[in-house]
Amino acid sequence: MASVSIIIANYNGLHFLKDCLHSLSKQTFSDFETIVSDNGSTDGSREWISSRPYPFVIPVLLEKNFGFGIANNRGFDAAAGNIIVILNNDTIVAENFLEKLIEPLKNTDVDIVAPLIVYKEHPGIADKAGGHLFYPDGLNRGRGCGEKLTAGHRKAGQCFYPDGCAAAFRRKLIEKAGFFDEDFFLYGEDTDLGLRYRRTGAACFYQPEAVVYHIHSGTAGKYSPAKAYFVERNRWYVIIKNLPWFWIIISPFFSLLRYFLQAVAVISGKGSPGRFTENHSRTELLKTLCRANRDGIKAIPSLLKKRKQLQPLFTVGGFGFSRLILRYFLSPVKIAFRD
Repeated sequence: MASVSIIIANYNGLHFLKDCLHSLSKQTFSDFETIVSDNGSTDGSREWISSRPYPFVIPVLLEKNFGFGIANNRGFDAAAGNIIVILNNDTIVAENFLEKLIEPLKNTDVDIVAPLIVYKEHPGIADKAGGHLFYPDGLNRGRGCGEKLTAGHRKAGQCFYPDGCAAAFRRKLIEKAGFFDEDFFLYGEDTDLGLRYRRTGAACFYQPEAVVYHIHSGTAGKYSPAKAYFVERNRWYVIIKNLPWFWIIISPFFSLLRYFLQAVAVISGKGSPGRFTENHSRTELLKTLCRANRDGIKAIPSLLKKRKQLQPLFTVGGFGFSRLILRYFLSPVKIAFRD
């Protein structure tokens, strides 16, 4: 039985998956299995992973695209390891990635590990250098995203929570507090997971010696309407389920500030809002945001039920969690004006 189980969710990503698994085949740490959970791909992915191209590959074939969360959850059902690693299919990992990633878990006080994630085409630029920073209306951004790597980015230490692109978790944490919320479908489920785990008292450590090379938004597209919709809708899921009531009550004020700055970004052609309108109209963006917020608000009754179910697991109270939010606060300027 492998000590580490890697779970890779895949949907029509064969062109990414081959390179990803090849990089795993060269790991200095060898006691691992890799569950490739395929979401009904039609590009030959299913046939390729079913051929067991590497002895460590275990295929899990889903009949259709159920989304990121369900694919990872079904992968977890098939996993045997005491350490669970999630990894995007659009990544390549350094040869000592696994060895370095699980090293901090030798400390019993560490429950989650976040690696250094850089852009594949620009390895000197950070994608996430220390997990995520958090904006109190439910949005997030990788720490150091888009910045040139510095000594500060390479300093190990505590962080808020990891990105869904790559992370390691103790199995017992997942068994205690659950894995991905399957209602998210795409985007934000890693924030929900991270905040939930932190509220249960789990500790997250940043390990910059474990390096991942990532093709950012390689699956869903960097500025697609689908991404804009799910990011905006799912932030409601994040805040209603996980934030202390004080932050939920004041979150609309943070949203209004963010919308103002994003409107400026659209007009000036800056940041991800500006990039979105290069290929899609401003009207389409507005309609997408309105539809996402409508659907998020409609989901509040069901989200409150989930919140009530989670409350017995939460050992970090409102004051303690507020300190974390302030410590890892994300500026709305970075949301609006950076890609």
